[in-house]
Amino acid sequence: MTVMLQKYDVPRALALLAVAASSGALMTLPADAQSACTLDNGYAGGLVSYVTEVESCLAVNRNFEAGAESDLFAATNSHRTTAGMSALNRRATLDRAARAHALDMAARGYAGHDDLEGRGHTYRMRALDRQVLAGATGANVAVLSANATPAEIFEAISADSANQRNLLHEGFTDTGLGIAEADGRLYVVQMLTTVDGELESPLPLQVVGATTITPRVKQNYFRTAGWKLSDAAGNRLAGGTMMRMHDAAIDSRDTGYLDVLVQLDADTYVLKGPIVTRQ
Repeated sequence: MTVMLQKYDVPRALALLAVAASSGALMTLPADAQSACTLDNGYAGGLVSYVTEVESCLAVNRNFEAGAESDLFAATNSHRTTAGMSALNRRATLDRAARAHALDMAARGYAGHDDLEGRGHTYRMRALDRQVLAGATGANVAVLSANATPAEIFEAISADSANQRNLLHEGFTDTGLGIAEADGRLYVVQMLTTVDGELESPLPLQVVGATTITPRVKQNYFRTAGWKLSDAAGNRLAGGTMMRMHDAAIDSRDTGYLDVLVQLDADTYVLKGPIVTRQ
């Protein structure tokens, strides 16, 4: 499964200006946020509770196959190098997103790109990586016998044509890996992303007052054009050319998906950033 760089309509992108200023802060979780890891019914709903439970589950679980994850990373880059592609970087936040999904699949005995609540790889990336600006995302998922070797894991992934396209996607720059074992099976998740930039400071999970957005775009042919914040249904909440957002743009019941808009010649593209909510 691959989600490609999206174009965005310039007039809408420039329609609304944000006001006031404040610097972004490191992600902190409220003291009263639910933190117990109870995967029987999946991760908690709501951004803060979701991230809190994911972090708790990753901290207490030891059912990950770290050696096989490293071998799969090496096999992927060897495959890309042989095909004339650039090697991928391994990004810790993508590892956490991949492991979170692998752990959930293992705990509840299913396989899929979305969890049973409908949250996909891009949601996990945007919830757990508080700085990413991604132009494209993809993922490979596989379930194998627990005695499968790293070579057999890579063979199973690369045998699928869609997975093969992800492995050799020229634009992907970063990857994350998660392999969890349960009930005699390995649940394998490989995330792949085009990281076109990062926010200078991690965006807090909860926006309080005004927050400054300072993007750093990697490719010098992109020019930052503005930003927008949308709800889960894609409805525009706020945006503008001044790189500042205010919590008034987010209803207390909503979650906001940050996109940074960049221009290349006459076209404007969307780089997907972190998800935020309001305190």
